[in-house]
Amino acid sequence: MTDLERKLAEALRGQAEEVTPNLDAAWAEQQRRQRRPHRRRRAAVWIAPLAAVLVVLTSVSVATQVDVPAPPADPGQVLTIGRPEMSPVIVDSGEPKALTDFVGQTDTWTSYAVENTDNAGKRILCVLALPKGVAYGGPNSNFGIESPSCVPLSGSPVLAGYIGKYGGPLPEGKAVFLVDRGVRELRLYDVVGDLSQAKPIGTLGSGQLFLADVKPGSPPVRFAVS
Repeated sequence: MTDLERKLAEALRGQAEEVTPNLDAAWAEQQRRQRRPHRRRRAAVWIAPLAAVLVVLTSVSVATQVDVPAPPADPGQVLTIGRPEMSPVIVDSGEPKALTDFVGQTDTWTSYAVENTDNAGKRILCVLALPKGVAYGGPNSNFGIESPSCVPLSGSPVLAGYIGKYGGPLPEGKAVFLVDRGVRELRLYDVVGDLSQAKPIGTLGSGQLFLADVKPGSPPVRFAVS
C-alpha cells in the first residue's frame, strides 16, 4: 500500500468514527430514561389510592356536617295549668261537653267538661265522669271517683287544662284544654319534645275545648298555638 492509499484509509476511518454512534453511551442513556418513568409509575401506584382515600374522607366529612342537625331548641311555650282539686258542688253554667267514654272497674263512664264558678266567684274548668247513658243533672247522675275535679282559669291562650289519670274523671292517656276562641291549632310537647296534636271538640264558656291523646306518664309540658 502506498503512502497515499494509507493516508486515505486513515481519513476514512476517522470519518467513520465520527458518524458511528457510541453504543455504550446510547445504552446508558436509554437505561437512564427507562428508570425515570419507572419511578414515576411507582409513585402513581401509591399516590392514586391515597387520593381516592382523601376524596372519600372529605365526602364523609362534608356529609357529616350536612346531615347532623343542630340540637333543637325547646318548642313552644311553657305550659302552666292549675292543680286540680275536687269540688263538692258544681254551680250549673251550661250543659257539660262530652269528652270520651272509658271503662272503669264496674261501669262504662263518660267524661265531661264544664266551666263553672267557685265559691270565691272565680271561673273554673271542671272535669267529671258519669255512668254512660245517664243524663247530667238527673236522679242517677252519681259522679265517679275524684269527680268533679276542677282547675282555675289562668292566662291566655291556654286558659285551663286537665291531664287524665288512672281512677280520675278523665282516663289516663287523655288531656283536655280550654283555650282562647281564636286558636285554630294546639300542639303539645312532652319533656323530650314528642308532639301530641290536640283536636277541637267545641266551644265551652269562655273559650273552646281541645282534646288530646298524650303519653301516659309523660304529660305535656310545652305548647304552641296558631
